[in-house]
Formats: sequence, C-alpha cells, structure tokens
Amino acid sequence: MIARRNLLLLPIAASLLLAGCSRKPAETPAATPPRAVRVATVREGPAEPPILATGLAASRDEARLGFKVGGVIAAIEVREGDQVKAGQRLARIEAAEIDSSVTQARAALDKSRRDRVRGEKLFADDVVTREQLDDLGTAETVAKAQLDAASFNRRYAEITAPSDGRVLARLAEPRELVQPGAPVLVLSASGSGTVLEVGLADRDALRVKVGDGAEVSFDALPGRRFPAKVQEIARASDPRTGTYRCELAVDTSGAELPAFSGLIGRARIVPASSAASSRSYLPIEALVEGDQAKARLYLFDPTTSTVKAAERSVAFVSGADVALDEALPAGTQVITEGAAYLRDGETVRVVADEIAAP
Repeated sequence: MIARRNLLLLPIAASLLLAGCSRKPAETPAATPPRAVRVATVREGPAEPPILATGLAASRDEARLGFKVGGVIAAIEVREGDQVKAGQRLARIEAAEIDSSVTQARAALDKSRRDRVRGEKLFADDVVTREQLDDLGTAETVAKAQLDAASFNRRYAEITAPSDGRVLARLAEPRELVQPGAPVLVLSASGSGTVLEVGLADRDALRVKVGDGAEVSFDALPGRRFPAKVQEIARASDPRTGTYRCELAVDTSGAELPAFSGLIGRARIVPASSAASSRSYLPIEALVEGDQAKARLYLFDPTTSTVKAAERSVAFVSGADVALDEALPAGTQVITEGAAYLRDGETVRVVADEIAAP
C-alpha cells in the first residue's frame, strides 16, 4: 500500500521539477534616469531693498492760473488740451467795474496834484503853513499809489500764458462769478520735463538722497520702463497722510510719454547708500521650505552633477528674488525648477528647454 502511494507522488514531483527548470531568471530593474532640473546663478545686489512707491505723473512746471480780482468771467478762449504760446490771452473777466476803479483813482490823483500846486502858491504867499503843504503832498502820493494798485488789478483782469505749454484743465466757464485768486485754468509748461510725485514713509525718506537712481513704470503703458532720478524731497511730512513728498525726474528721451497729467506710476528707487555693500540674490523659487530664521535650498555642483542641501537666512524679498544674509561664493548655482523633489546628494540633469518634472 505504501509502495503504491509513492508511485502516485512521483508524477507530481516530476512536474514540479520540470516547472522549476523552465522558469526564467529574474530581470534586473532598469536604472532611474537623473531628475531633470533647472539652475540659476547667484548674483550680487544691493545690501538694502529698493524702495517701492506709487504716485502721479505731472509736468514739472504746472501753474494754476486765476484772476487777481473777483468778478464775472467774460470769456475763456481755450479748452483742455489746447497748445498755447507765451503771452497769449486765455481768459478775461468783465472789466466795467475795475475800469471804473481805475478812472476813479486817476481822477483822485489829478485832484491831489492840483491841490498840491495850489498849496505851493499859497505857501509862497504865507497863506498856508508848511504842515498843510506837506499834507497836500502826502495826499498826492496816496492817490498815485491807489492808481498804481487799480492799474495793476486791471492788468490781471485777464489771464495770459506765462510760457508755451498746454492747457491741462479748465475749472470754470463763462458767466460764472469767481473769487479773487480762484483757479480757472491749469497750464503745463512745454519742455519742463515729466515728474512722478510719490509719498514716502519716514524710514524710506531718510534713506533717499537727491540724485538717487530709480525706475518708473506706468499702468497705462505696460511693459515700458523709464529711468528716473530723485530731484526733490520734502523736509516736512504731509499732515493728511504723514508721508514725505518725493519728486522723481523721469527720463523720456528714449520714448515720449503721452501728454496726459495724472498717469498712475510705480517707482522703484535704489538709494545710493545701499550700494556700499552687497548681498547674494537668487530666484525665490530656489527656496524649498523655511521659516522666519532659515530657508532650505539646493546648491548644484557642475563637476559631479549632484546637489547639496543648504540652509540660509533670508534678509528680504525683492520682486521675484530673495537676498540672503549670508553671502554665497560668486558663480554658485542653485536649483530652481525641480528643487522640491530632490534629496541631498542626488544626481541631476540640467535642462534648458524641458520642464522639470517630479
């Protein structure tokens, strides 16, 4: 019985042996190709962050013109956008009242002169005293001053262009009653240049000096940059905003700005003091993780095509770059795209056109 059981097991054992002999050896897994990454070279930059500010563009010389005396506007001879020449009449008020003042002052002067001449004759005849004669002379002087004042006011009953320029705004209309000195027209002088007026916080105003360089862009002109320089800084803050007015002269020699006042501009001011020392700048995408103290990044070794993890403290963020507190050697390369998927010591492959993938 035992022998029969053994005979039954022999075919099973043989089949297992044949199956084991026919099995193929296990294949070695293919090697993983190096991860594709992009790199950037660390550059040197200012030790302090640039100052960013927003303001309005204007002509450097803008005048708000009005009448010396009040009255009813007789005519305004220009409209917004008109080009004007120096000395051109722009507006006038009804002159009947002021002409009457001039006539009255002239008549008073004539009378005082006659009184003085008569007083001199009477003084020669010992009819009036020296004091009375002096009073007549004083009356003549007062009358002449009143005529000069009336004539001066008559000249400023008209608005004339102080220089060649363009009308920026028309603030009143004919037949309106205006008060003395109320602005009627706003005029920009031709050739005076374009400025951007911005407001700076006190900490920024202390860093900026006249002559510091800047770059200006305008929302209405995307993609265009204009060099500029700081030409004026207020020494007193605006009581409404607490900021200090800073005026930037915009260089428009490369591309002329549209003849509009009030364009919104954004300035990037680089104080000269920040150039005294430098920091290492690298793209912000090179930072993998970090906190307020340290940030993690990967340095690339081109000789071995490997990466090395490093931690550096960040001084500040400037646009798309970060500045480090601790300088990196000149020419150091850091991983940008693909940095989030790396391990310390990993071999990588630098690409230029491909998109680094995990």
